[in-house]
Amino acid sequence: MAARKRKPVVSSAAIEKVLNTSVGNLEDAKSNCDKAVKSRTAESKKLLNELRRLRKRRLTGMSKKKRAIAADKKESTVASRKNVRTLTSELVTTNKTLKVTVAKRSAVLSELSGLKTSLKRLNGYTKGITSTDKAIAKPKRRGRVSKRNIKPDDK
Repeated sequence: MAARKRKPVVSSAAIEKVLNTSVGNLEDAKSNCDKAVKSRTAESKKLLNELRRLRKRRLTGMSKKKRAIAADKKESTVASRKNVRTLTSELVTTNKTLKVTVAKRSAVLSELSGLKTSLKRLNGYTKGITSTDKAIAKPKRRGRVSKRNIKPDDK
């Protein structure tokens, strides 16, 4: 049987270097995640405003179309039929745009929830590391001198 090679023992300097780079990578990931959360939140708000605008446009378009159809039934002219067709086509394009925007916003919201979860984890990790570093950096407390250890003076 061949003798197994022993793995070399890692030095404390190498471990310290790995720890420092890992903490640095964690802090970089935290700052990148924070930036991503801010940008996704802004994008979500922008899409929400656009959705509100499109829903309002859809609602007004539907009411205009209803009135145009009623006017066309009352007195059918070329202009009234053309008005119904244009309002219908506008409503169709608004509905298509609305569907696309809803899909975009749902994708952004799912990404945002994942980013927020990751940010919470990163915050927890960094808090744990900083509290551990503080605990390690504290000087050791000396024990209290008890009265039993003090010898009375021989008089």
